[in-house]
Amino acid sequence: MERGYQNVVFESDALQIVTALQSHSIDRSIIGPVVENTKSLLTQITGEGFTHIRRTANDVAHCLAHFALHIGGSLYWFDEPPDLISDVLYKDCNS
Repeated sequence: MERGYQNVVFESDALQIVTALQSHSIDRSIIGPVVENTKSLLTQITGEGFTHIRRTANDVAHCLAHFALHIGGSLYWFDEPPDLISDVLYKDCNS
């Protein structure tokens, strides 16, 4: 939130998570505390939204998740996307 993001749209292929985050009722499931904490953080972003997308349309997330399995720490990218997803992003933006 410190970076001042506005009008962010989050895409996910996990329909249950998208539904939980869009719900106005308290999530009492086992992941409820995480969902409620995320909802709280989202109130700090102007115009936030969650949309559900097909798993086949989520190649960027797949590439990043696969990459994350093989690193031993945290990485952050803010200004430019990492090279490992540049081609996938280009394809996603132009299809």
